[in-house]
Amino acid sequence: MIRRYLQGPILESLKYFPVVLLTGARQVGKSTLAQTLIKTSWDAAYFTLDDRIILDAALRDPDGFVNGLPTPVVIDEVQKAPDLLRAMKRGIDQNRRPGQYLLTGSANLMTLSTVSESLAGRIALHTLHPFCWPEFLEKPKPMMIKDLFGGIDSKKLLKKYPGTSLKDYKAPLIERVLKGGYPPPALMESDETKEQWFSSYRQTYLERDLLNIKSIENLPDFNRLLSLAALRTGRLLNLSDLSRETGLPFTTLRRYMNLLEVTYQISLIRPYFTHLGKRLVKTPKLYFNDTGMAAYLMGINEWKTLEKQGHAGPMVETWVACELLKIMPVLDHRFRLYFWRTQTGQEVDFLIEKAGQVVAIEVKWGRQIDESVIRNLNRLAEDLKEKLLFSIILYSGSESVPLGPKTIAMPFPIFFGV
Repeated sequence: MIRRYLQGPILESLKYFPVVLLTGARQVGKSTLAQTLIKTSWDAAYFTLDDRIILDAALRDPDGFVNGLPTPVVIDEVQKAPDLLRAMKRGIDQNRRPGQYLLTGSANLMTLSTVSESLAGRIALHTLHPFCWPEFLEKPKPMMIKDLFGGIDSKKLLKKYPGTSLKDYKAPLIERVLKGGYPPPALMESDETKEQWFSSYRQTYLERDLLNIKSIENLPDFNRLLSLAALRTGRLLNLSDLSRETGLPFTTLRRYMNLLEVTYQISLIRPYFTHLGKRLVKTPKLYFNDTGMAAYLMGINEWKTLEKQGHAGPMVETWVACELLKIMPVLDHRFRLYFWRTQTGQEVDFLIEKAGQVVAIEVKWGRQIDESVIRNLNRLAEDLKEKLLFSIILYSGSESVPLGPKTIAMPFPIFFGV
């Protein structure tokens, strides 16, 4: 098994919290990770609510089920019986011993107010994503982001990350983008088998996750929304356009988009403003959480087709968003991801923020750096002043090039530690 970066943080949380909740999309490897922890690092019992007999017992008498469990214990697919979390609260209030329960779920249970209220202060939350690039290659977790928040300058950064032995990486990077990070297709050699997996996943996701969480009035409409949303990955979310193209009323569309978010299919990244309230009301950017799934939903399995249709740039930007969202919480749970955009349309793809300080990342799928990119970063520096610690331009060249004391153009593999 490929070791997941999240393994260490989960074990650390089990030392201090009575309950640890591991959530993430279906098929990202939550059960495998939990079972690996049991075999290698943490002696616990294992129960899955995929087993009909166990699920019936949990639904019929949640208190009796929880009271009868040996602890420590893993309960897999806990979203099928959310009342179990209320039952756990009663026992935990009598005994706050850490490391009693490791729960896994393929929906974001903490969005349910009853659940989040009942376990507030008693639970540690972790989200398992599809493989990120260095994790898949079994490399150490990349530390670049942490270094950028440590007050480093271009000269020291280039010395620490020289990238002198950089080989041609575009072909393997394109393969990673097209396959995505879900463990089964990421490890598949055959394109046909990969397509079959995504097709099966789509059907299973609709039937098992969404229909169990909330009723979908019209599955064909929802299916069409999935494909139309994939075509817009890496772009500003325009609900009016989506409503017009799907024929869905605004209220239904908002609910469906929320379902995509709580089941970890999409992320909505918000614009950066110093005024926190503005971040919540301004238009976010839509990103699919896996580029392999997005490409499948778009009906595209060749890179040249993406380029011809003008989707290559947004797809690479989506891939970078996915990688950042996977790596940031493993390095520091305080990292937050935004984008920056002016009223006149100047934009920087990503801002990573922590404690009021910011690192900027611009993504360019090309070997040349446009002058407009430099202008946008300069404008950002004027706006943020001392809050901006460093700017990175990710591009498909072969060398890191300093563009100033706090600005570097850097190839993708050097930044991501591969």
